[in-house]
Formats: sequence, C-alpha cells, structure tokens
Amino acid sequence: MSDQHVGVRRRRSRVPWQRIVPLTAGLAVVVWALALSEPERQPDQTNSPVAVVPSWNGPATVDLPGVLDDGSSYEPRLFLDPATSVGVATTTDGAVRVIMAKAPGSFTALHSRPAADHAQVNGFAVDGDTLVWMESTARGGSATTTALWRANLKSTRSPVQVTTNTGDVNFSGLATDVVIRDGRVTWTSVGSDEPARTQVRSVPVGGGQVGIRPLTGEFLLTTPPWAVSVPAGPGSPVTLQNLDTDKRVNVTTVAGEAATCDPTWCRVTVAGDAGLVGIDLMHPDGSGRVRVAGPEATPTIGDATLLDRYVPLAVDRADGVGLSLYDVSTGRTQLVAQRAANVGGRGAILWWSTGVGSGVVWHALDLSRV
Repeated sequence: MSDQHVGVRRRRSRVPWQRIVPLTAGLAVVVWALALSEPERQPDQTNSPVAVVPSWNGPATVDLPGVLDDGSSYEPRLFLDPATSVGVATTTDGAVRVIMAKAPGSFTALHSRPAADHAQVNGFAVDGDTLVWMESTARGGSATTTALWRANLKSTRSPVQVTTNTGDVNFSGLATDVVIRDGRVTWTSVGSDEPARTQVRSVPVGGGQVGIRPLTGEFLLTTPPWAVSVPAGPGSPVTLQNLDTDKRVNVTTVAGEAATCDPTWCRVTVAGDAGLVGIDLMHPDGSGRVRVAGPEATPTIGDATLLDRYVPLAVDRADGVGLSLYDVSTGRTQLVAQRAANVGGRGAILWWSTGVGSGVVWHALDLSRV
C-alpha cells in the first residue's frame, strides 16, 4: 500500500484572536448553528491579562505567556496537566515548531518545520508518555502530504515518523480527531466510494501496516470505541456507532435543531425564525433534556461537554466576551473569565487566552479540582 496521499482537511493552526468560537472544519451543521446569533466582536485592545473573576469560586488558573522570547506565537493544543501543554509555535515568517511548554514560561521544541513547508499541525493525542500528532506539508506548490509522528515525552530522542499512509484526513477540531487506544493510533479520513464513505484508519503506535475500515456515511471519532455521524443539516438525525460491536444509536432531532453528540451527551442548538433560541443538553436517547443557555450564549468547543459534566459558553457582556461554564450536575452557570478568546478544552482542562500582541496570555483551569 502506498504511503502517499493527496489532499487533507485542515484546521488553521492560528486562531484569530477576535473570535472565541472555534471554526470546525467539516462540520457544516456546527458552523450553521454558531452563525445564527454570533455578533460582530472586536478584540480586547488592552494587553493586561484578565484572570478569574469574583463570580468563579473554583480553583485558580495556571498561566502561560502566548509569545516566546523569539517573538513566535504559541497556541496550546493539548494539556498534560494544568502547567504542562503541547502545542504549536509559529514564527512571523511561517516556520512551525511542535512545542512542550511548562508554566510559567519554559518551552522545549520537539519538532520543527521551515516556512517553505507551509506546515499545519493537528491531531494531537497522548497515552502515558507517548505523544502523537499529524503534520501536513505542501512544499513548492506540490500536493499536500500528511504524516503521523510520535515522540516519547520522557525521552530526549527525536520524534519518529510513524506513517504517511494517512488518507484524506478529517481534522474537525474535536479532542478525538486522533485517538490512541489498545496500542493503536486511530483517525478518520474521507473515502472515495459512493455513497459517502468514511475510512477509519489505524496503525500500531510503533509503526507498521495501516488498517482501513470503511463506514457508509460521514463519520468522526468520538469517545472510544464510538464514531459519530456528521449531520447533513438542521433537523437531520445523528448516528453513534460502536466500532467494536457495530451497535448503532440513532439520535432524533426536529427542524431547527443541530446536535453534537458523544455516547453520553448531545448538545443541541435550537434555532427559530429569528435566530438562536437556546442551547440544550440531553442524552442520546432523548432523556434528561435541560436548557443550558438562551440566545445570549454560544458553545466554545466542538465537543458536547467536558468530563461529561461541563459546557463552556461564550456570553456577550458589556465588558466584552465572558467565558461561562454550565455544570450539569448542579444546573448552575458561573462566569469564569472576562474578555476570553481562543477557548479550548480536552479532558479535565479548560483553557483560553486574554490580551493581544505581545500581551497574549494563556490560562488553564483544572476542572477535576472543582
């Protein structure tokens, strides 16, 4: 089997500072839902970072500068703990490095690409000391090639290229774009067959032959061992499929609703003729439905929840965009931070940035301590 492919669906490695809502490639229904009531937002023009505000009574954040000493911008993609992250550093001329960062401000480069590679880095995943990610490059106007890389976080050895047999990879901005499970790295790519098919690809962590499993329809990985379908549009159903047993769970929505689902929760964006009505949370079987927020709020991450419990929300306020957190266990919403941008979340860690230019600061919050 050839280790080359042409084309890739990519997420931009640098998110515009003025938007708090992540743009999720390949998820047209999510883009539709977020666009319904998204107001025009201006970036915070102050360089002073804004920490946790008084209405938040949980743990304090761990903070990290968003600009390296050489002027490169840093964007975390995965937190190993509140003080340790892995992400992408980009120089002003476009050179890219995969970085491990430790608060309050030490950075270690794991891998680098020159500006001529036009590199995009996505699909970070970790299992113990093993870190994997994907690098997409297009040199000199040639076709884009995507490679899977592996590094040992406890070793000083250089990263190893695992495979370039990645297919037309789906990078949707979910925490599960790439998954490490049972000694294999798994991701989804776009199949060429009709009707629309998805290829669930996997390879041993140590390298070897890439296995390909076709699925009918457009699917993304979600909480292992499940995959979730990409809805065709508002009101279309969502299907969860267990990749181990082939069990399927169908999630029903009605006109004006768009659902983002995992095996535990579905976050449902509800729209009417005038725009966004509210955001609900329910189990895939429709039970336990609750209103999370009204038209004043917008989800900030592609996943339905964090820790099967929290829904991060962007709320427009007189003093800028506020980051709020809905807790399904209590039914309460707390304002976590003001003037927040570039919100991300994986596992127990919620993170966001404040400030602009050289004053950008990243803030990480450990929700397992709440």
